[in-house]
Amino acid sequence: MATVNKQECPSTGASSTEYSTCSSPPVTDFSSKGLYQRAQSAYTVEHEDFLTRPDIRGRDESEVEAEEKRRHVTPSLYKQFRRTIREPLSEMLGSAILIIIGDASVAQALLSNYQMGNEMTINLAYGVGLTMGYLTAVSGGAAGHLNPAITLTMCLFRRFSWRKLPIYVLAQLVGCGIGAACVFGIYRSATTAYDGGQRQVTGPSRTAGIYSTYPVSFLDLPGRAMQEFFATIILVFFVNAVACQASPHLPYKLPLEWHLVRALVLGFALFGIGASLGWQTGYAMNPARDFAPRLVSYMAGYGREVFSTAGHYFWIPIVMPCLGAITGQLLFDLIVYEGEHDNFVTNPAAAFRRVKKDLMGREKIGVTDIEMSFS
Repeated sequence: MATVNKQECPSTGASSTEYSTCSSPPVTDFSSKGLYQRAQSAYTVEHEDFLTRPDIRGRDESEVEAEEKRRHVTPSLYKQFRRTIREPLSEMLGSAILIIIGDASVAQALLSNYQMGNEMTINLAYGVGLTMGYLTAVSGGAAGHLNPAITLTMCLFRRFSWRKLPIYVLAQLVGCGIGAACVFGIYRSATTAYDGGQRQVTGPSRTAGIYSTYPVSFLDLPGRAMQEFFATIILVFFVNAVACQASPHLPYKLPLEWHLVRALVLGFALFGIGASLGWQTGYAMNPARDFAPRLVSYMAGYGREVFSTAGHYFWIPIVMPCLGAITGQLLFDLIVYEGEHDNFVTNPAAAFRRVKKDLMGREKIGVTDIEMSFS
């Protein structure tokens, strides 16, 4: 909580906090700048963060820091540390929530012999996991991609910083791995009761599918690749339909602050993809969502078979979602997109110059939100 030195109010009668000693409380302001933007204070506030100061939520970090210097705020060491790592940690936490809710739904259905779940509940759980994971990530200032293929596409087409690409991919991989480890720990006893302690990738008591995706046996290699490729294209179309608000033909306009609406629509879209395109390969569409839990299952006792089964299928959920995301974005930009951003479709030369400047550190990109990068 904020600590305020109790003094007499200045002549203006203004206070920076609701806990004021003024005889007349300040007028409540519910504007987008928050309750506390209505006045300046001469008080020294020792510790302020996104809980004690709601008005700094969603604002540019540099603006917040400049205001703190003007108001003689001394941020705590924790706050300084969190400012440095909050964005990747938020992306990591959102990715972990996606996997915890999604993979746990598979475990509950499979280990109960489908008495406590079925394919539809699994698809619904993954949709809910995406919704909650996205909201968690954007609440901490991250982009909420939760998917290296989406992050790569945003770097190529929507001015997302290339310098953030490795940080985001690492955060997504670590988050998905943590989520899978949590599911393994929660359902370890149930898994042992189901398979007798013999961790199996194939066979009647196989449980490796809880953590990562495996194709049906009759699907050949081209079919497996095309399934993931096409499903990711559809996912990118859904993401664009939700996030792209620059088109003059849209009958609706969603404010950038309406994260909840976008999260619900994205979750419902993932549910639709799973219910229609999820059977043959498990609709990974996300390199981090598949590879990190697969690595966790390898370390948990499933062995090298998690990588070698189905003709070394593991590389398809890594490569094909990236190709599908890029292809989907190309198609969308060629057919639909009317935004102002120079990309590799509308202005390739300008796009290459932007990438060069970004990688060399000559251009500061402030876009951290998937909606902002589409607007």
